[in-house]
Amino acid sequence: MTLIQDIIAGCWHTLQMMAPFLLLGFFLSGLLSILLPVAWVKTHLAAAGSGSVVKSALLGIPLPLCSCGVLPVATWIRRHGASKGATGAFLLATPQTGVDGFLVAWSLLGLGFALFIPVAALLSGILLGLIVNLYPEVPNSADEDESVSKQTSPWFVRVFRHGFVTIAGDIAIPLSIGILIAGVISGLVDPHQFESMGSGMGAKILMVAAAAPLYVCATASLPIGASMLIAGLSPGTVFVFLMAGPATNAATFTTISKLIGRKEALTYLACAIFLALGMGVLLDVLVPVLPELSIEPAHHHEHGSPFHTIAAITLVVILFVGKWARGRNH
Repeated sequence: MTLIQDIIAGCWHTLQMMAPFLLLGFFLSGLLSILLPVAWVKTHLAAAGSGSVVKSALLGIPLPLCSCGVLPVATWIRRHGASKGATGAFLLATPQTGVDGFLVAWSLLGLGFALFIPVAALLSGILLGLIVNLYPEVPNSADEDESVSKQTSPWFVRVFRHGFVTIAGDIAIPLSIGILIAGVISGLVDPHQFESMGSGMGAKILMVAAAAPLYVCATASLPIGASMLIAGLSPGTVFVFLMAGPATNAATFTTISKLIGRKEALTYLACAIFLALGMGVLLDVLVPVLPELSIEPAHHHEHGSPFHTIAAITLVVILFVGKWARGRNH
């Protein structure tokens, strides 16, 4: 019974830490849906060369899209003339982070870790895009632009609907699974169990092997990463999991293959793995100079403030309602 209580306490503690940041992330995601629409992004990616690769990585980073949500957007961009490199950069950089993921990473992993994630996403996306651009480009005729229905709702209604219904509904299940896994890890794992293997390349390779087949979005993987950090794995080793999971999951590989080509997709997969390992090694080197690279161990199970408790309850309600609303619309 004590183990079950520890797991429940770990889940609740993680939820309390994440909730305020995630609620703010939903709001900012709703604002981005108005200020940075997909049509605008598409315009800046529909060009060959390195410029579109850099733009695609830069523009993809703040978007609140997971490894599944990025596929229809990348498909639309590709069909409207984006280069293979730009599409590849967008596919790799976008699911690694987002405005919501940054805030949750800050709450769980510290500011230094949270800042490193988008920088690594940008660099890895650009490098991958430049490599994919070496493959010959296939002429890609643009589809006719679909007629866009005029938005008649007030801006704040659209912000709320996109952030607190669409985005919340999309990540409700994977986020809940991530929180549950974090609770199980905090209840089962001795914090010192992995200290001996926490920073080596062997541990990082094991993280790639564990993360690559998984279907988990960046935000949902953060509580799992926090539990791994508490368990003794080095920040770089944890980062390998956080990057490889959203970027290389097996469920999206066939779609990517159809989108940019089979050889290009294999190159994408190989680059994503090696870049994740390289960025993990770099993070371990930079740990001494990064700010606030620490978290509060979930094993302590301190009681959160009333604010965090209210935020956690609000988050649970929003995730449930968002998932229910999304289910009705599909």
